[in-house]
Amino acid sequence: MMENNRPRRAGGLRVLGLGALLLALAGCTSGTEVPTSQAQTERELLLVQRPDATSQALGHAYKDILADAGVSARLAPPAADPVAEVLAGRADLAVAGSSDLLAALGKLPGAQGAADGSASTPTEGGGAAGPSDAADGPGDLDAATVTKQLHALKPAGFAVLDTAEAERTGTLVVTAATSAREKLLDIDQLGALCPRLEFGISRAARASLVPALATKASCTPKSVAELTDEQARGVMPVISDAVQVQATTLENAGIPDNALVVLQRAGTLFAPQAVTPLITTDGVGQDAIKAINKLSAALKQEDLLELNRMVSGRDALEAHKAAADWLADKSLVSAP
Repeated sequence: MMENNRPRRAGGLRVLGLGALLLALAGCTSGTEVPTSQAQTERELLLVQRPDATSQALGHAYKDILADAGVSARLAPPAADPVAEVLAGRADLAVAGSSDLLAALGKLPGAQGAADGSASTPTEGGGAAGPSDAADGPGDLDAATVTKQLHALKPAGFAVLDTAEAERTGTLVVTAATSAREKLLDIDQLGALCPRLEFGISRAARASLVPALATKASCTPKSVAELTDEQARGVMPVISDAVQVQATTLENAGIPDNALVVLQRAGTLFAPQAVTPLITTDGVGQDAIKAINKLSAALKQEDLLELNRMVSGRDALEAHKAAADWLADKSLVSAP
Protein backbone atom coordinates (compact mmCIF):
# COMPACT_ATOMS: atom_id res chain seq x y z
CA MET A 1 0.00 0.00 0.00
CA MET A 2 1.13 3.54 -0.68
CA GLU A 3 2.14 5.70 2.26
CA ASN A 4 3.31 8.79 0.38
CA ASN A 5 4.99 10.04 -2.79
CA ARG A 6 7.76 12.59 -3.19
CA PRO A 7 7.84 15.13 -6.02
CA ARG A 8 11.12 16.90 -6.98
CA ARG A 9 11.40 20.69 -6.99
CA ALA A 10 13.79 23.66 -7.72
CA GLY A 11 14.21 27.59 -7.81
CA GLY A 12 16.27 30.59 -6.33
CA LEU A 13 16.54 34.07 -4.67
CA ARG A 14 19.11 35.65 -2.35
CA VAL A 15 18.10 36.08 1.29
CA LEU A 16 19.36 39.41 2.56
CA GLY A 17 20.18 39.48 6.24
CA LEU A 18 21.82 42.27 8.22
CA GLY A 19 19.73 43.91 10.91
CA ALA A 20 20.25 46.98 13.03
CA LEU A 21 21.48 46.60 16.58
CA LEU A 22 18.65 45.69 18.96
CA LEU A 23 16.25 45.37 16.03
CA ALA A 24 12.66 44.64 17.01
CA LEU A 25 11.89 41.48 15.05
CA ALA A 26 8.14 41.92 14.82
CA GLY A 27 7.11 38.64 13.18
CA CYS A 28 3.45 37.82 12.74
CA THR A 29 3.51 35.42 15.68
CA SER A 30 5.88 36.93 18.21
CA GLY A 31 6.73 40.61 17.90
CA THR A 32 9.66 39.73 20.17
CA GLU A 33 12.65 42.05 20.38
CA VAL A 34 15.89 40.07 20.43
CA PRO A 35 18.72 42.10 21.98
CA THR A 36 22.23 41.11 20.93
CA SER A 37 25.50 42.95 21.19
CA GLN A 38 26.40 42.62 17.52
CA ALA A 39 24.96 42.95 14.05
CA GLN A 40 26.96 40.07 12.56
CA THR A 41 27.63 36.56 13.78
CA GLU A 42 31.38 36.03 13.95
CA ARG A 43 31.58 32.35 14.91
CA GLU A 44 30.21 29.05 13.68
CA LEU A 45 26.78 28.18 15.05
CA LEU A 46 25.83 24.67 16.08
CA LEU A 47 22.29 23.44 15.32
CA VAL A 48 20.77 20.38 16.95
CA GLN A 49 17.62 18.46 16.02
CA ARG A 50 15.90 15.18 16.81
CA PRO A 51 17.01 12.10 14.85
CA ASP A 52 13.86 11.61 12.73
CA ALA A 53 14.21 12.54 9.07
CA THR A 54 11.75 15.45 9.14
CA SER A 55 13.53 17.08 12.08
CA GLN A 56 16.86 16.59 10.34
CA ALA A 57 15.49 18.14 7.13
CA LEU A 58 14.33 21.17 9.14
CA GLY A 59 17.75 21.43 10.72
CA HIS A 60 19.46 21.36 7.33
CA ALA A 61 17.04 23.98 6.00
CA TYR A 62 17.88 26.40 8.82
CA LYS A 63 21.60 25.65 8.42
CA ASP A 64 21.46 26.34 4.68
CA ILE A 65 19.55 29.59 4.99
CA LEU A 66 22.09 30.76 7.57
CA ALA A 67 24.90 29.87 5.18
CA ASP A 68 23.17 31.81 2.40
CA ALA A 69 23.12 34.83 4.73
CA GLY A 70 26.86 34.47 5.30
CA VAL A 71 26.57 32.79 8.71
CA SER A 72 28.65 29.66 9.23
CA ALA A 73 26.64 26.83 10.80
CA ARG A 74 26.70 23.05 11.12
CA LEU A 75 24.45 20.32 12.47
CA ALA A 76 25.35 18.55 15.70
CA PRO A 77 24.68 14.83 16.10
CA PRO A 78 20.93 14.20 16.62
CA ALA A 79 19.65 14.53 20.18
CA ALA A 80 16.55 13.17 21.91
CA ASP A 81 15.99 16.57 23.55
CA PRO A 82 17.43 19.37 21.38
CA VAL A 83 16.03 22.11 23.63
CA ALA A 84 17.97 20.74 26.59
CA GLU A 85 21.13 20.80 24.45
CA VAL A 86 20.70 24.52 23.80
CA LEU A 87 19.86 25.31 27.41
CA ALA A 88 22.93 23.38 28.54
CA GLY A 89 25.18 25.41 26.23
CA ARG A 90 26.02 22.49 23.95
CA ALA A 91 24.27 23.99 20.89
CA ASP A 92 23.19 27.40 19.61
CA LEU A 93 19.90 26.64 17.85
CA ALA A 94 17.11 24.09 18.09
CA VAL A 95 13.73 24.07 16.40
CA ALA A 96 11.01 22.58 18.60
CA GLY A 97 7.30 22.53 19.32
CA SER A 98 5.80 25.55 21.05
CA SER A 99 4.34 23.64 24.01
CA ASP A 100 7.59 21.75 24.57
CA LEU A 101 9.48 25.04 24.54
CA LEU A 102 7.03 26.72 26.91
CA ALA A 103 7.31 23.85 29.37
CA ALA A 104 11.12 23.85 29.26
CA LEU A 105 11.70 27.61 29.33
CA GLY A 106 9.01 28.26 31.94
CA LYS A 107 11.12 26.32 34.44
CA LEU A 108 14.14 28.62 34.06
CA PRO A 109 14.71 31.10 36.90
CA GLY A 110 13.65 34.61 35.92
CA ALA A 111 12.17 33.54 32.58
CA GLN A 112 8.65 34.76 33.38
CA GLY A 113 8.41 37.98 31.42
CA ALA A 114 4.70 38.60 30.76
CA ALA A 115 3.44 42.11 31.33
CA ASP A 116 1.41 40.97 34.34
CA GLY A 117 4.41 39.16 35.80
CA SER A 118 3.10 35.68 35.09
CA ALA A 119 3.09 33.19 32.27
CA SER A 120 1.55 29.89 33.18
CA THR A 121 3.15 26.78 31.72
CA PRO A 122 1.01 24.05 30.19
CA THR A 123 1.38 20.45 31.10
CA GLU A 124 4.05 19.16 28.75
CA GLY A 125 3.58 17.66 25.31
CA GLY A 126 1.33 14.69 24.65
CA GLY A 127 1.87 14.19 20.91
CA ALA A 128 2.61 11.03 18.97
CA ALA A 129 5.98 10.31 17.41
CA GLY A 130 8.05 13.41 16.74
CA PRO A 131 8.59 16.63 18.65
CA SER A 132 6.50 15.70 21.69
CA ASP A 133 7.95 12.22 22.24
CA ALA A 134 9.33 13.13 25.65
CA ALA A 135 6.13 14.76 26.84
CA ASP A 136 4.29 13.82 30.00
CA GLY A 137 0.71 14.85 29.29
CA PRO A 138 -1.59 16.90 27.06
CA GLY A 139 -1.80 20.61 27.55
CA ASP A 140 -4.97 22.54 28.27
CA LEU A 141 -3.99 25.72 26.42
CA ASP A 142 -4.91 26.44 22.82
CA ALA A 143 -2.24 27.14 20.20
CA ALA A 144 -2.62 30.93 20.28
CA THR A 145 -2.33 31.05 24.06
CA VAL A 146 0.74 28.81 24.06
CA THR A 147 2.43 31.02 21.46
CA LYS A 148 1.56 34.21 23.33
CA GLN A 149 2.85 32.90 26.64
CA LEU A 150 5.96 31.46 25.02
CA HIS A 151 6.92 34.79 23.49
CA ALA A 152 6.25 36.59 26.77
CA LEU A 153 9.05 34.62 28.45
CA LYS A 154 12.41 36.32 28.88
CA PRO A 155 14.94 33.54 29.46
CA ALA A 156 18.33 35.09 30.24
CA GLY A 157 20.88 34.21 27.58
CA PHE A 158 18.31 32.73 25.19
CA ALA A 159 15.68 33.98 22.76
CA VAL A 160 12.55 32.50 21.22
CA LEU A 161 12.39 33.52 17.57
CA ASP A 162 9.34 33.79 15.33
CA THR A 163 6.91 30.88 15.42
CA ALA A 164 6.06 29.34 12.04
CA GLU A 165 2.53 28.56 10.92
CA ALA A 166 3.53 24.92 10.54
CA GLU A 167 2.64 22.51 13.36
CA ARG A 168 3.81 19.10 14.52
CA THR A 169 0.86 18.70 16.87
CA GLY A 170 -0.52 15.23 17.52
CA THR A 171 -3.73 14.00 15.93
CA LEU A 172 -5.84 10.88 15.42
CA VAL A 173 -6.52 9.38 11.99
CA VAL A 174 -8.72 6.62 10.58
CA THR A 175 -9.15 5.25 7.06
CA ALA A 176 -12.01 6.52 4.93
CA ALA A 177 -13.51 3.02 5.11
CA THR A 178 -13.46 2.97 8.91
CA SER A 179 -14.88 6.48 9.05
CA ALA A 180 -17.76 5.51 6.76
CA ARG A 181 -18.43 2.17 8.42
CA GLU A 182 -18.42 3.54 11.95
CA LYS A 183 -19.82 6.97 11.04
CA LEU A 184 -16.77 8.37 12.79
CA LEU A 185 -15.70 11.94 12.08
CA ASP A 186 -15.27 13.59 15.49
CA ILE A 187 -13.73 12.53 18.80
CA ASP A 188 -17.14 13.13 20.39
CA GLN A 189 -18.31 9.99 18.57
CA LEU A 190 -15.54 7.82 20.01
CA GLY A 191 -17.18 7.01 23.34
CA ALA A 192 -19.67 4.47 22.01
CA LEU A 193 -17.26 3.11 19.39
CA CYS A 194 -14.04 2.70 21.40
CA PRO A 195 -14.91 -0.70 22.93
CA ARG A 196 -14.56 -2.23 19.45
CA LEU A 197 -11.65 -0.13 18.14
CA GLU A 198 -7.94 -0.87 18.49
CA PHE A 199 -5.71 2.21 18.79
CA GLY A 200 -2.10 2.50 17.66
CA ILE A 201 -0.13 4.86 19.91
CA SER A 202 3.61 5.35 20.36
CA ARG A 203 5.13 4.37 23.67
CA ALA A 204 6.02 7.99 24.47
CA ALA A 205 2.48 9.24 23.83
CA ARG A 206 0.58 6.39 25.46
CA ALA A 207 0.92 7.55 29.07
CA SER A 208 -0.70 10.90 28.30
CA LEU A 209 -3.05 10.08 25.44
CA VAL A 210 -4.91 7.14 26.98
CA PRO A 211 -6.01 9.19 30.04
CA ALA A 212 -6.88 12.12 27.75
CA LEU A 213 -9.10 9.85 25.65
CA ALA A 214 -10.91 8.76 28.80
CA THR A 215 -11.45 12.24 30.23
CA LYS A 216 -12.02 14.26 27.05
CA ALA A 217 -13.70 11.71 24.76
CA SER A 218 -15.16 9.14 27.21
CA CYS A 219 -13.13 6.58 25.27
CA THR A 220 -11.68 3.33 26.56
CA PRO A 221 -10.18 1.53 23.56
CA LYS A 222 -10.71 -2.17 22.97
CA SER A 223 -6.92 -2.40 23.04
CA VAL A 224 -3.87 -0.24 22.48
CA ALA A 225 -1.05 -1.41 20.22
CA GLU A 226 2.24 0.18 21.19
CA LEU A 227 3.87 1.57 18.04
CA THR A 228 7.54 2.18 17.52
CA ASP A 229 8.49 5.77 16.76
CA GLU A 230 9.07 4.81 13.13
CA GLN A 231 5.62 3.19 12.86
CA ALA A 232 3.95 6.21 14.44
CA ARG A 233 5.68 8.56 12.00
CA GLY A 234 4.17 6.59 9.11
CA VAL A 235 0.60 5.39 8.57
CA MET A 236 1.04 1.70 7.77
CA PRO A 237 -0.56 0.50 11.04
CA VAL A 238 -3.87 2.16 10.21
CA ILE A 239 -3.94 1.63 6.43
CA SER A 240 -3.18 -2.07 6.91
CA ASP A 241 -6.01 -2.27 9.49
CA ALA A 242 -3.61 -3.52 12.16
CA VAL A 243 -5.27 -0.73 14.17
CA GLN A 244 -8.42 1.22 13.41
CA VAL A 245 -7.32 4.53 14.97
CA GLN A 246 -3.73 5.80 14.89
CA ALA A 247 -2.07 8.62 16.75
CA THR A 248 0.42 10.52 14.58
CA THR A 249 1.33 14.15 13.92
CA LEU A 250 -0.06 16.76 11.56
CA GLU A 251 3.01 16.96 9.31
CA ASN A 252 2.67 13.28 8.35
CA ALA A 253 2.32 13.35 4.54
CA GLY A 254 0.89 9.84 4.68
CA ILE A 255 -2.38 11.38 5.89
CA PRO A 256 -3.32 13.23 2.66
CA ASP A 257 -1.45 10.79 0.43
CA ASN A 258 -3.65 7.92 1.68
CA ALA A 259 -6.86 9.97 2.01
CA LEU A 260 -7.01 9.33 5.75
CA VAL A 261 -9.63 11.07 7.85
CA VAL A 262 -8.33 13.32 10.62
CA LEU A 263 -10.81 13.17 13.48
CA GLN A 264 -12.28 16.58 14.21
CA ARG A 265 -11.18 18.15 17.51
CA ALA A 266 -8.47 15.51 17.97
CA GLY A 267 -6.11 18.40 18.62
CA THR A 268 -7.73 18.96 22.01
CA LEU A 269 -6.11 15.70 23.15
CA PHE A 270 -2.60 17.00 22.43
CA ALA A 271 -0.49 19.99 23.40
CA PRO A 272 -0.06 22.44 20.46
CA GLN A 273 3.37 22.13 18.84
CA ALA A 274 3.91 25.01 16.41
CA VAL A 275 7.43 24.99 14.96
CA THR A 276 9.54 27.54 16.85
CA PRO A 277 13.31 28.20 16.92
CA LEU A 278 15.20 28.70 20.19
CA ILE A 279 18.65 30.32 20.12
CA THR A 280 21.34 31.29 22.54
CA THR A 281 22.05 35.03 22.37
CA ASP A 282 25.76 34.45 23.08
CA GLY A 283 27.57 35.58 19.96
CA VAL A 284 24.54 35.30 17.68
CA GLY A 285 24.15 38.38 15.52
CA GLN A 286 21.16 40.02 13.92
CA ASP A 287 22.15 38.53 10.54
CA ALA A 288 21.49 35.03 11.89
CA ILE A 289 18.27 36.07 13.59
CA LYS A 290 16.90 37.63 10.40
CA ALA A 291 17.75 34.53 8.36
CA ILE A 292 16.10 32.19 10.86
CA ASN A 293 12.96 34.32 11.02
CA LYS A 294 12.85 34.51 7.22
CA LEU A 295 12.62 30.73 6.99
CA SER A 296 10.05 30.50 9.78
CA ALA A 297 7.85 33.06 8.02
CA ALA A 298 7.90 30.91 4.87
CA LEU A 299 7.24 27.60 6.62
CA LYS A 300 3.54 26.77 6.24
CA GLN A 301 1.81 23.48 7.03
CA GLU A 302 1.92 22.38 3.40
CA ASP A 303 5.69 22.99 3.38
CA LEU A 304 6.21 20.77 6.41
CA LEU A 305 4.06 18.11 4.76
CA GLU A 306 6.19 18.41 1.64
CA LEU A 307 9.43 18.04 3.59
CA ASN A 308 8.01 14.98 5.33
CA ARG A 309 6.95 13.53 1.97
CA MET A 310 10.40 14.11 0.51
CA VAL A 311 12.19 12.21 3.28
CA SER A 312 9.67 9.36 3.61
CA GLY A 313 9.00 6.15 1.74
CA ARG A 314 10.99 4.02 -0.67
CA ASP A 315 12.19 6.94 -2.80
CA ALA A 316 13.12 9.16 0.13
CA LEU A 317 15.78 11.81 -0.31
CA GLU A 318 18.53 12.38 2.22
CA ALA A 319 17.53 15.10 4.68
CA HIS A 320 20.13 17.57 3.39
CA LYS A 321 18.99 17.10 -0.22
CA ALA A 322 15.31 17.51 0.69
CA ALA A 323 16.10 20.73 2.57
CA ALA A 324 18.14 22.11 -0.34
CA ASP A 325 15.42 21.30 -2.88
CA TRP A 326 12.71 22.85 -0.72
CA LEU A 327 14.68 26.05 -0.07
CA ALA A 328 15.40 26.43 -3.77
CA ASP A 329 11.77 25.80 -4.69
CA LYS A 330 10.68 28.51 -2.22
CA SER A 331 13.31 30.89 -3.61
CA LEU A 332 14.72 31.36 -0.11
CA VAL A 333 18.37 30.94 -1.08
CA SER A 334 20.62 31.94 -3.96
CA ALA A 335 20.64 29.81 -7.07
CA PRO A 336 23.70 27.49 -7.04
